[in-house]
Amino acid sequence: MKSFRLRIILWTTIIAGAVMLGFGVAGNIAFEKMKLRQVDESLSLFVARLPFPPNHKWFWDRAGEDVRQELERHLGSDAMVASYGTRNIVEEGEDPVLLTSKGDFEALFPDQSSLPATNGYLEMEPEGPGPEGGPPRGKSRRNGAPLGRPEFSSTFVESSVDGERWRVSVATYPGFNVLTAVNYEKIRRDTALMRSSFAVAFPIALLAMAASIWFFVTRAIRPVARLSTAIEKVSAKSLNARLENEGAYSEFASLIDHFNLMLQRLDRSFTQATRFSADAAHELKTPLAILQGQLEVALQEADDDSKQQRLLGGLLEETHRLKSITRKLLILAKADAGSLETQLERVDLRSLTEDLVELASEDDPGANIRLEYEKGIDYTAKCDETLTRQILNNLIGNSLKYRIPQGSEVLIELQREEGSLRVEVSNRCEALGADIRSRLFDRFIRADNSRSRSEDGTGLGLSLSLEFAKAQGGQLSLVEGTEENELKVRFELPSS
Repeated sequence: MKSFRLRIILWTTIIAGAVMLGFGVAGNIAFEKMKLRQVDESLSLFVARLPFPPNHKWFWDRAGEDVRQELERHLGSDAMVASYGTRNIVEEGEDPVLLTSKGDFEALFPDQSSLPATNGYLEMEPEGPGPEGGPPRGKSRRNGAPLGRPEFSSTFVESSVDGERWRVSVATYPGFNVLTAVNYEKIRRDTALMRSSFAVAFPIALLAMAASIWFFVTRAIRPVARLSTAIEKVSAKSLNARLENEGAYSEFASLIDHFNLMLQRLDRSFTQATRFSADAAHELKTPLAILQGQLEVALQEADDDSKQQRLLGGLLEETHRLKSITRKLLILAKADAGSLETQLERVDLRSLTEDLVELASEDDPGANIRLEYEKGIDYTAKCDETLTRQILNNLIGNSLKYRIPQGSEVLIELQREEGSLRVEVSNRCEALGADIRSRLFDRFIRADNSRSRSEDGTGLGLSLSLEFAKAQGGQLSLVEGTEENELKVRFELPSS
């Protein structure tokens, strides 16, 4: 993963999502425990509010159902109430004394012997019925002590009825237990709703957070994007451009300042190199012209077919080569400085190419050139005719000069694409590796061994052609996908 922005967003989202998930899970667990604690506290408080002593069957017969209904209203779920004790003498297999059972007590505890044990024994000594059907007269004792306001301790257990969880509070009094139970499944719906809500909200929140992080990270690294765009546009003609750092963060402002300083140094160095090339080429013109004139005079005065004449002839050829190099270097210096002048006009590339093919055939009787184009197509382009002629003449001349074997065909194809015109020149040549192909348009590069000093070449032809093409808004490039012993160069111009 090479995108710095994407890595920041991804890792930030993962970390923040993990934190959110952790808080969500912890919150759900804490909420469930809180609800459970609330239920337990409510059950304990409810038992503590019962009138004392709550161990008379008469009390449960009269108020037991009301107690259960009030418990259901308070907790919002099904509830049951029971009270039981143990006699002084318990025969083997004898169940505890059940004072009351309001609710499906048998389903909750089908085996009453499994009920939590009581603390002490239940003793009832009724002395006859009370007035007007009230509680029986007499006294109740706990372990032989008079009955007062008893203290109790609560324990909590869980049981299940038909697959539903019940929370059971066992209040242990001296001599008897008061059991209250509530259907916890209905209460757990709140925690289930919270979990499902979190499951729905979590991915939405995560996406919203990722989008927010994307927005802020994109804004934060916008100066880097501007810097990248500026670097992409840097060329010999735009070295004087500078980036504004106003409003940028301090870290990026420093980076922009250093980039501007680098452009300044490059601009100064390039200007000096361009001026040197132009000045050197200009200064060489006069001595080379004088040298050429003197060599021509000396050559005329030398004896025919003499050693001196051959020597002077060779020197004159080298002088012509030097003049050609200086002329081309001067043109390249102008192109580098962006001062290469062009005169754009409507030019028919088909007619221009046909004229150049005819001239090449006249100069080289062995030239084998085939020109292909589709009839009825307008091949008119807006370009500089002089520069375009030099480009095409150079491409055709190179193809004829460096074709292998000599006499093989040179193919020229005219094509019209949407918005552009193409001229492709191809020929068979010595096998060219990827390294040579990548540097073919560099200056003073010779593509193969045949391009020796015996050939009239300086290694600047394709470089000049490339600059001429760029000056007109066109492009010169190699066509990919050709064989190693085939060279195809594409000259492309805008059609309008």
